[in-house]
Amino acid sequence: GFSIYVYGEKENRPIFPDNNLKFLWKEENLNKGFILSERRELHVSSRSFLNTKQNKTKWVSNYTERDRDLSISDISNMKKGDFIVHRSFGVGVFLGLVVKESSNNTRELLEIEYDNNSTVFVSIEKLNLVHKFIGSSNNPKISSLGSKKWNNELKKTRKAVSLVASELLSIYSKKENKRHFKYIKNNDLNGEIKNSFPFLETQDQKKAFEDVFADMNTEKPMDRLVCGDVGFGKTEVAIRAIFKAALSSKQSLFLCPTTVLADQHYISCKDRLEVLGVRVALLSRFKSPREQKVVLEDLKNNKFDVVVGTHRVLSNDVFFPNLGLLVVDEEHRFGVSHKEKIRAMKKNVDVLTLTATPIPRTLQQSLVGIRDVSLIQTPPKSRKPIETSIRFFDWELVFNYIEIELRRGGQVFFLQNDIKSLYLYQQKIKKKFPNFSIQSLHGKMPPYEMEEKILSFFDGTIDVLVCTTIIESGLDIPNANCIIINDAQNFGLSQLYQIRGRVGRAERQARCLLFIPKSKLKNEARERLKTLEEFTTLGSGYNISMKDLEIRGAGSLFGYKQSGHISSVGFELYCEMLKEELSKSKSVDYKLLKEPVVVHYGDAYFDRNYIKNNTQRLSFYNKISNALNSEKVKDIKEEVVDRFGPLKQAAINLFFLSEIRVLFSNSLVSKVVVNKNSFLFTLENFRSDQDPLVLINKLSSFEKEMSCKIKYENSNSPFFMFSVYSFANGPRLISRLAHLFSNEDFV
Repeated sequence: GFSIYVYGEKENRPIFPDNNLKFLWKEENLNKGFILSERRELHVSSRSFLNTKQNKTKWVSNYTERDRDLSISDISNMKKGDFIVHRSFGVGVFLGLVVKESSNNTRELLEIEYDNNSTVFVSIEKLNLVHKFIGSSNNPKISSLGSKKWNNELKKTRKAVSLVASELLSIYSKKENKRHFKYIKNNDLNGEIKNSFPFLETQDQKKAFEDVFADMNTEKPMDRLVCGDVGFGKTEVAIRAIFKAALSSKQSLFLCPTTVLADQHYISCKDRLEVLGVRVALLSRFKSPREQKVVLEDLKNNKFDVVVGTHRVLSNDVFFPNLGLLVVDEEHRFGVSHKEKIRAMKKNVDVLTLTATPIPRTLQQSLVGIRDVSLIQTPPKSRKPIETSIRFFDWELVFNYIEIELRRGGQVFFLQNDIKSLYLYQQKIKKKFPNFSIQSLHGKMPPYEMEEKILSFFDGTIDVLVCTTIIESGLDIPNANCIIINDAQNFGLSQLYQIRGRVGRAERQARCLLFIPKSKLKNEARERLKTLEEFTTLGSGYNISMKDLEIRGAGSLFGYKQSGHISSVGFELYCEMLKEELSKSKSVDYKLLKEPVVVHYGDAYFDRNYIKNNTQRLSFYNKISNALNSEKVKDIKEEVVDRFGPLKQAAINLFFLSEIRVLFSNSLVSKVVVNKNSFLFTLENFRSDQDPLVLINKLSSFEKEMSCKIKYENSNSPFFMFSVYSFANGPRLISRLAHLFSNEDFV
């Protein structure tokens, strides 16, 4: 007979009584069952029997929408002594946050040191002018206050940036071409695809679904990047897009860099889509030549709606009669010739790219707004950060890590990225643990042997897998929670992050051990490893890519000619200027954001006893400074109250002043002075053909309604003063005035 393994959650175990049928229960997730005939084993998912939608709360978000905005640096993570760029004053040294008291108020400011020990104090509302310095050099030249050099550098960079903007616009203008077909507006079939999803959708995922559907419903072909860690839900976004394409009778191609990953995506697509009538095929070297021939013939005759495959599908003998959607997973892992073919395919279809760690070129495109990006940064609820340690190679430590994992019934990856020495490491571990199954895996193995070992590791028959980087993408083994990586200094930061992500897929605490040689490491390698040790937070893939860019230097990203300008002004300011230039070129009505100066004779800051951690305080100041509308300010306010309790008066003032800043942006108002019982608004750019009496008459209706007095003075800078009898009316008055002063009749 067959040995039966049933996979499911602990709470479902009592539903399956031990009667005459003997089986082994495994507390793991399995999307779809499979049979290992040679071993006489049947592996079954409990979902097959339950026939219910298991809406588990898999996700809990710790992020606000602002956290997901694309930025190369986060100033809240800056340490004293780091280099920083202020748009008006240039490159300086970050000294930290300081509290400044005056006769009128108390504020917390950011201190920057410049040449000759000069200092600049940046107010909280102006933090959006400040960026962490990332350039081609680790030691940039510090700017001198009062010198014309910085302004000249900005002018030169602006000129260079306009040339880059022209080149980029000409390259990407083809994206503006209309699609040669239209998808039907229906994104689902009576909610079938949504209802069959076994987890609750996160806000991140919902936003990604909406983004993709919105792209597919426009006339332009989609070119969207979905960025998120392994297991965070990128594949589900692809499956929803594939289903929408199938509803419109369009074929989809799901392209994967490895056979392992292709096999996993094939199982996922088959499990989710075939029950809805979508025909799914697999094309990779796991298939025999005869099986491949049958798939190719059926594909040519339009018998498949989606093909999942490796670079095999890029061969000349593969023909899609009705291709509408191309999904590419981890595009950077394909070779140069394959990338050329992918580029050729992209011209006429919708493109959805999935990645955990975007490459620098992709970062460049996303940061300047050329590439549409959806970030999924919400980790599964029960996951724990992976404990990461860096050590010199030591067999005793290897054995200790393996023994601890095996003792708790887990499995281990041992990564040795050298096929020649793989067998030696396998034998050494085998000798120490003779009662356990120790096997090796590498990409040069015959496909049938590779598939057999992957399935054996998946079902728990193999205890320790000694392998190469073939495991980098695709292996999802919840029971494997220990990974040991030898010669970790030889890997890129993003690659190490991906490899480490093979473990920590379940509730159990995962561990990662990175081995390095005793010889001195290069600075870049040391910085990479240090970053990986620090970035244990789940969902850090995008940030890891940013850090990787910072370590390697951003100079060459826009080509050799631009590297000097990036070295001078820093990468993020360069990107910001490029984004502005692109926006100007694309829109005749483009205007730079113009914010009013807000003056307040009172305290406005977070008390150090309220938010005690400097990094957290700076992080919230930065969020407030970058908020672009009143809703964002309110969201941040709610988050602060939720985490630290009721606001003190100084913090209430801080949020009120921030609301004033965003409400009067791009309006007639250039300055707002907030006193104890009055507001003074200074106006600019008041239309010369407009009679101020019209505005005064409109404002006069406020006097009774808002219990205030209005005074108007017409001078070079006309202003209105509102004296309020009750400051409680202030927020409502501000909101009404903002709407009026932004009216096109007066601007």
